[in-house]
Amino acid sequence: METTARGDVPKTLQTIAYISIPKSADLEFLLWDLQDAIAAYAQISGTALPHPVDLEADDAGSVAGTADGIVFAVEDAPNDEAMAPIEQVLDRFGGAGTRAYVVAQADIGGLERAHELVVRLRAACDLRGLSWCGGVVACTGSGIAALRHSPRMGLLRRPFSEAMDKLVGAVRMGCSVEHAQRLGGGNAANVDADGMVCAEPAVPAPIWRGVLKRLGAHAQTKI
Repeated sequence: METTARGDVPKTLQTIAYISIPKSADLEFLLWDLQDAIAAYAQISGTALPHPVDLEADDAGSVAGTADGIVFAVEDAPNDEAMAPIEQVLDRFGGAGTRAYVVAQADIGGLERAHELVVRLRAACDLRGLSWCGGVVACTGSGIAALRHSPRMGLLRRPFSEAMDKLVGAVRMGCSVEHAQRLGGGNAANVDADGMVCAEPAVPAPIWRGVLKRLGAHAQTKI
């Protein structure tokens, strides 16, 4: 008999933990963009906004059962040193069946490294009984936080915003990115075998890096 993965069963998420590892301006920006979009869609639809769970409020304690979902923002470093703090957080959710999502920041053209990280992260979630639900690989390189004040659907942010909106839909439905696309009548063809959607800049890499560098330098002059 065909079985259904937990990530393919919609579930209203009442509480969500958002965490960036390591802490960086870029990862915080990506999480902010996700949370901002979730809040906007909740307001438009008149639905309740999931309550954020503060993992740092009880560093040593277990949060199993207190968070329905967790969203990681991580860099594409698929090594033991990078995975250690991620696994420490996952240990606190062990056996809870928590929905696990990820936003992985990668370099432009860095899909292979990001894929290695996603494979390890998915295995770590499966080992601990968390429900893997996929996410987004944002091939931005460093410096995307400089786009915080750029239009969300403008030329520079649009590819990443469209990918992030797929993750928003999954989080709002409480299921995997792929299943959310199918339920919403969208195209799941761009969701890979690990449930990830990849986004890359809409402009050539040299132009992209130059724009981020200039905007980043401009932001520093205002500090």
